[in-house]
Amino acid sequence: MKRSIISSLSVAAAAFALSACGAGMKSQTAEMVPAVPGANVTYEGPDGRGNIAVRNAVLAYPGTEGYKAGSEATARVWLFNDTQAEQLVVIKHEGQEIKRVTIKPGLFDRSELKFKLTTDVANHEAATLNFEFVGVKRFDLELPVAPPNAPAPPEKIELPESEGGEGH
Repeated sequence: MKRSIISSLSVAAAAFALSACGAGMKSQTAEMVPAVPGANVTYEGPDGRGNIAVRNAVLAYPGTEGYKAGSEATARVWLFNDTQAEQLVVIKHEGQEIKRVTIKPGLFDRSELKFKLTTDVANHEAATLNFEFVGVKRFDLELPVAPPNAPAPPEKIELPESEGGEGH
């Protein structure tokens, strides 16, 4: 009886010791791309404390024809401020300011931006916006066209009449 208890404890101790072998400092999910259709970037905040980020930045789906030059595009962007200070963000398209917002520490802003396009943007293309996290980072970001919210309506498929035989 004593031998079986010692044996069981030995097996349990070995299992416990080996269970931590795969638990390193860097997980496999640390570098995974988010499962959202938009552009995502993260930069270190001022003084190396916290991060600033743009998440899921996309152009709204305009329909099957895409955006035409001269039309108004709608962009949806999430701006995150994971720092200890307020962060002023200025967003421009081709030099024209389209948004200026101050984000409090630890919070975010979900923005819907409207701006005029000077070129066509097909559904497989992107439009470029300039983001400035004032005092931290200025960068251009290509916003892809988002997928449609609903699938296209199904088309009725006409099959030719078969000449005899049975289907499955």
